[in-house]
Amino acid sequence: MTDLTTCDREPIHIPGAILPYGAMLVLDGVDLQVLQAAGDTEALLGLSVDALLGQPAERLFSSEQVFRLRGLAGEPDLVKPRHLLDPQLRISNRVPLDASAHRVDGGLVLEFEAAEISDAFAAEPLAAVQLMVEGFGSAASLYKLCQLATESVRHVARYDRVMIYRFMEDGSGWVIAESRDPELEPFLDLHYPAADIPKQARALYLKSWLRLIARVDYDPAPLVPEFNPRSGKPLDMSYAVLRDVSPIHREYLRNMGVGASMSISIIVDGRLWGLIACHHNSPRQLPRHLRAVCELFGSIFSLQIEAREKSEQFAARLASRAVLQKLMVNLANVEDYALGLTKQSPNLLDYIHGGDLSPDGKSLGGVAVRVDGALTFLGVTPNPAQIESLSDWLTTHMSEGDGVFATDRLGEIWAPAQDFSAHGSGLLVISVTRDPSDLILWFRPELLETTSWAGNPAKSAIPGATPDRLLPRKSFDAWKQTVRGRSIAWTPAELDAALDLRVSLLQIILRRIEVAARERARAHDRDKLMMAELDHRVKNTLANIQALVVHSSRHAESLTSFVHGLDKRLYAMAKAHSLLTQSRWEGVSIETLVREELEPYSQTGANVAFGGPNAVLTSKSALALSLALHELATNAAKFGALSKSSGRVDVNWRWIDRNDGLELTWLESGGPAVEAPTRRGFGSSLIERALALETGGAAKIHYDRGGVVCEVSLPPTSVVTKSAGPSESPTVDDLVNQAPAENARRPRLLLVEDSYLLIVTLEEMCEDLGWDVVGPATRLTHAMHLARTESFDAAFLDVNLDGEMSWDVASLLKERGIPFAFSSGYDGASVLPASLAGAQILRKPFRVEDIERCIRNMLP
Repeated sequence: MTDLTTCDREPIHIPGAILPYGAMLVLDGVDLQVLQAAGDTEALLGLSVDALLGQPAERLFSSEQVFRLRGLAGEPDLVKPRHLLDPQLRISNRVPLDASAHRVDGGLVLEFEAAEISDAFAAEPLAAVQLMVEGFGSAASLYKLCQLATESVRHVARYDRVMIYRFMEDGSGWVIAESRDPELEPFLDLHYPAADIPKQARALYLKSWLRLIARVDYDPAPLVPEFNPRSGKPLDMSYAVLRDVSPIHREYLRNMGVGASMSISIIVDGRLWGLIACHHNSPRQLPRHLRAVCELFGSIFSLQIEAREKSEQFAARLASRAVLQKLMVNLANVEDYALGLTKQSPNLLDYIHGGDLSPDGKSLGGVAVRVDGALTFLGVTPNPAQIESLSDWLTTHMSEGDGVFATDRLGEIWAPAQDFSAHGSGLLVISVTRDPSDLILWFRPELLETTSWAGNPAKSAIPGATPDRLLPRKSFDAWKQTVRGRSIAWTPAELDAALDLRVSLLQIILRRIEVAARERARAHDRDKLMMAELDHRVKNTLANIQALVVHSSRHAESLTSFVHGLDKRLYAMAKAHSLLTQSRWEGVSIETLVREELEPYSQTGANVAFGGPNAVLTSKSALALSLALHELATNAAKFGALSKSSGRVDVNWRWIDRNDGLELTWLESGGPAVEAPTRRGFGSSLIERALALETGGAAKIHYDRGGVVCEVSLPPTSVVTKSAGPSESPTVDDLVNQAPAENARRPRLLLVEDSYLLIVTLEEMCEDLGWDVVGPATRLTHAMHLARTESFDAAFLDVNLDGEMSWDVASLLKERGIPFAFSSGYDGASVLPASLAGAQILRKPFRVEDIERCIRNMLP
């Protein structure tokens, strides 16, 4: 049976054809032989599709271009197209060419279009970006920001209509801003059903920032041959610039009277927030450099939307926390918290409002508190019998997760609620005990809303000529729909506030109210400080991004290098922020920072090594060091030790005795001969000056002929904690020259594990490292015997030994002063008893190198 899900299943990522005005070559990733070809190759590249197949790259490109292509084919992370604007891959002096390159299944995909070098922004594309973002900071509201964005895009890209199309929670779209030719009918405020943009199309919008359809009416250019001769598979064109457009979508545009279109993704916090949709009544071929400008604009605009949303959430959260503190202080003086939350000021409706106000100023919503079967009311609510019936349903329907449930359409998921939809269409519930029968329920009244749709949303598609064929609708006339049974939606800030209240009430119920009141007073100060610090960090982050944009643009040789360099630096900053978030911004260890930066290279076979004592850096120092490490690694991958298979990078750090600061050394060897640069670039400044300014330390880069050396010193103020272990990490020279003492005693490791395969793996590891294994013990009694009677230096304990926990073994080792670590498939934070809290635990599955590092840290 054919329905709207047919569109969701259309394989639009493997269309087997491209847009006819361009050309595509699929090259073998190793020998650069042409495996597949499509499009107008004769006009753009000088050879027909048949003549190109099987040809080496040298047949088309110069030696310099072939060298560049080999470099691109060797980049493992070249997933998204990299713009290569004219004349980088020009074939003939007569035909200016814009190109792009990306990797798919080990092959290199090249896409070509005729370049428009006469365009006003062709020589200075960054000037277009500057022009488009003017006024962003002064836009007073989200609507004005979106309206400004539509006008900016239309001014530069010159489309007849530019809209911002925002996705709603139900998947439908809403036109919230529009700039258009005065002769066109307005689309502003129209809604479009979710089926207009199928799921797989939305997934592709998340992968690619921009999608261009230069003309709606065309004959696709097939890819020849259809299947890759190496893999036997069709080419995945998810990221391809010239990917053929779904015939259903082209017909949809044709029905709208659109001759050409462009879509720019608006991606906020990893989700597709909306689209900047551009329509033209006739064919419109936007030059590649302007598309790169629009793509960058989409990224900057997305950051603006995200910053504004988070700022609004922070403000709402801060306001709700202020009311929550007063609520909790009031509860200290009452025994019945239901009365304290409803009969005092502030009350629960001051904390989370129940909807709009009536003409006399009273809230049309209400709240009910149910404790031990007794109900307390405030505002307008359903009657007691209805609330009791609803509570019974909620006790089985609510998940056992965070204890919060919310909906703005209760009658659609629980039919009896239709009887009281006038004052209970919206519902927000928290359970205030572990038994979910004690509840606080906020009710919001029905909000009658008239929505203007672009055509009837129930007829978003019509049957085609064959049973398995759907056609898009032909009518887009405004169609009004009155929506009933729904309320004002609960905002993310209100859901957070509900969760905060639940946590607070659980604390009061589980503790004495007097103790909780004192804790609340202190929490108020902490929350105030936390919100101020959070606001400070958000603004600092935006300032850092702004500085990166400015400095990267000043040192960039082209728009392509600017976009690529900025993307990588922002990604490095994002990784450091993620690590800090995981530690609640208390700091990040140097080992974690180095591992995050170098591990992708080690996975591709690069020879990298690092080590040093456990040291946690402050958030500011961690961000600075993360960016410095990124610059060093990027430079090594392009020009240094990581650009050759024989190259090696060693990173080591140690404590400095005289002031207890840290010294870190980056050492490259085995790579190409190094020559000192004639000028200092932005990357070098980021390493040397930024580290010194951000940390109060120093950094110096030495361009030794045998390899780049970077020496970094960090003061004690950059360090949060340090390990109680060895005060110094071996330098590279120490590791090279160190030889084992002939008569040194071999370290002994007690092994407690009941998995044979793990035992064999660990025994082989110990043998390779020159350690002796005591045991292994596979049962608790044997493990206890060895723990009492044997002599060893450290122990590695499986938590669960055939159903018996190894806590007694660990307690005995703790008494003897012998270091140990656990291995387990459990969540370490929840499984350890209080007496062993803080013990080191490795989660299964783990890597041998993780175990080795863990045990080395334990051994004397």
